[in-house]
Amino acid sequence: MHQGQDQDRASRARTRPGRSRRLVLGLAAVAAVTSAGIGATAGQAPAGAATQPAPGNAAPATTTRVVSPTTSVTTTTRPRSVTTATTTVTTGPGSVTSTTVTTVTTTTTAPPRTTTTTTAPPRTTTTSTTTTVPVPTTTTTTTTVPVPSATTTTVAPTTTVPPTTVPPPGAPDATAFDPTCTQPATPGLQTYLDSLPAGSTFTSSTTACYLVPVGIRLTQPITIVGGTFYDPTDTRTPGDLYNSLKPIILIKDTSNVTLNGVTVLGGNSTGGFHRRLVGQAGVKIMSSSNVSLDGILARNTYGDGLELVSDHLANPVTGLKVEGYTTINAGRQGVTVAEVSGGLLDHVTIIDPADAGVDFESDLAGVGSGNVMFTNCSDDRGFQFNEYFSGPITVADCTQFHHVSLFSPTSTASIAFVGGTLACKRADPWPCVYQAGGSLSFTGVTVNRMPGVDRITEPIWNVVGGGKLAFISSPIEVPMGSVAPGSALVRR
Repeated sequence: MHQGQDQDRASRARTRPGRSRRLVLGLAAVAAVTSAGIGATAGQAPAGAATQPAPGNAAPATTTRVVSPTTSVTTTTRPRSVTTATTTVTTGPGSVTSTTVTTVTTTTTAPPRTTTTTTAPPRTTTTSTTTTVPVPTTTTTTTTVPVPSATTTTVAPTTTVPPTTVPPPGAPDATAFDPTCTQPATPGLQTYLDSLPAGSTFTSSTTACYLVPVGIRLTQPITIVGGTFYDPTDTRTPGDLYNSLKPIILIKDTSNVTLNGVTVLGGNSTGGFHRRLVGQAGVKIMSSSNVSLDGILARNTYGDGLELVSDHLANPVTGLKVEGYTTINAGRQGVTVAEVSGGLLDHVTIIDPADAGVDFESDLAGVGSGNVMFTNCSDDRGFQFNEYFSGPITVADCTQFHHVSLFSPTSTASIAFVGGTLACKRADPWPCVYQAGGSLSFTGVTVNRMPGVDRITEPIWNVVGGGKLAFISSPIEVPMGSVAPGSALVRR
């Protein structure tokens, strides 16, 4: 509508100057004719006018002359000469303007004399009549549509849950879950996860349970939030002695993987060690970097609760971060730290594993782990350090562990316990701290005995193989032990 109004305004602006120019030209022509009559001298007719005959000699004569396309001059000769100039201007289909100028000239002729003719000066009367035909009035109606007022709605803040990423075209739909985990509800889960773009987030409800008889494998960046992943397999494949069971979640040769609030559940409900089924770790990380495990529960696995290893190319796990990991009834170690270079494991809780609570053990010569720290952990078994270490290992503010064993005759990296509590047994022939080589220290650690009524017979330490053991600001209940020649014990 606004555009149409602008065009109307422009059309009217173009019409008005044209009409004015034509009116001025017409008036100028009239003025020229008029001035020609007024300016005639005595005895001379105005330019273009006919000479009048003497009164009564002849009938009146009329002459019409066209001056311009819009102006005509009519002259009637009588005793009085009448000259009429009419200018007609058309300004539109319904508008006509006419301008008429009439000049009357009275001529008096004296009786003929022999020698003199006297002509009275002409008296000119000019009458100007303008007739204007009214131009139709143009009415423009403008309708304004009201603009709705803006409405602002304030929504109360809500907790944002990472969305489930929609798979690319052609990918399978997200598979359903069975809250009881008794039906094979997720045969396509691995295919679905593989179809997601790198860096996607897969979110499950707190009641979701996915049946994964061969576990799931993550080989690209991904975040998994929530859900229980259940592998009830409890028999090995005939002829396969070591790789029958797979990790429930395997993170392999990738980076930037996060598990948050995930539960992994195996079929080892009675616990205990089953040699041919130990491949079923709860979560296994192999040669990957920047992996985060937050709030994880691993229960009833036939293998380790958490396993950290390199691949056959000896690429260690790097940039590991664990914040809250509980393992219950693991069929081997609670946590195996085989080849890790740089890792922080905080608030790890280990309950009733079949073997050691935490096992630092590398099967690759000259690789091992280094720059790893456990903090605020709880372990009802103990720590075991075997073979080579590529850097220092620190255990800070951990409690309830019952023994520490170090077998590292060739490694010079330090193993340090800082703060926390070491609860030694009362009666056991094996020492609470056994060291064969290497460097081991306890600083600010309370060393006491487990509650009971048995007479205390277990040694606190036994140092052999050139090992160096130190207790610094660490009170010991019933301190006793042995140090082999070439080894050392420091207490201060």
